[in-house]
Amino acid sequence: MKISFCVICWRNDVKLLPKRISDIYGQTVQPDEILIVASGVPDDVVQSDNPDIKIYPFRDRMLPGAARNKGGELATGDVIVFCDVDDPISPQKCEIIKEIFTTNTEVDALVHSYSFMKGYETPVWSTIDMENIEVEKVTEKSPPRTPAVHPHKVDVLPNTNVLAPSGGRVHHGHMSCKREIFNELQYYEWMSLGEDGTFCRSILDSPNYDLYYTPLVLIKYTIDQHR
Repeated sequence: MKISFCVICWRNDVKLLPKRISDIYGQTVQPDEILIVASGVPDDVVQSDNPDIKIYPFRDRMLPGAARNKGGELATGDVIVFCDVDDPISPQKCEIIKEIFTTNTEVDALVHSYSFMKGYETPVWSTIDMENIEVEKVTEKSPPRTPAVHPHKVDVLPNTNVLAPSGGRVHHGHMSCKREIFNELQYYEWMSLGEDGTFCRSILDSPNYDLYYTPLVLIKYTIDQHR
């Protein structure tokens, strides 16, 4: 099974890219393909001397869903892993994803989230026992809520969260899915927020595919006093 890591990067977050690349190279199991989709970034801003990293800069800024669709179209893996450049990546992420998709054929897509605090932070990860990975089938959307009023935002849905059976609200956007699911459903390109939650909901609404959830392995963030 070939795993493609697709990192979405915006111009304002280019400075975070070296850390995310370091996270990927620190994986316990390496992905088969690494793609960087740089949205709103000129060609000369994002560069790498590493031939294993495929960088696709796009001068025109895309919304998150459109950037993910572009990355999915460029990826060649059997499973596509989407993540944003400003989110930390567990060192076991690829290992966990590969294990889940290999041993659980009913898993078509996987959403994984974590809890965090604001501030100058360094992630502290636990070590997951690969024999006892928590995986839950997602069957429910979060109940509707009244959206906040944003006069200049007309593309934000009232609630795009989904619920894990254990009751956890899945609201962070690290998504992985099989190639065929992405090819059929893709992301809504007009959304500026909630793009992964909406993709989850599209899977839940489909009679052909099943969505699963794992909490990954982030314990906490510690305050980095040296930053």
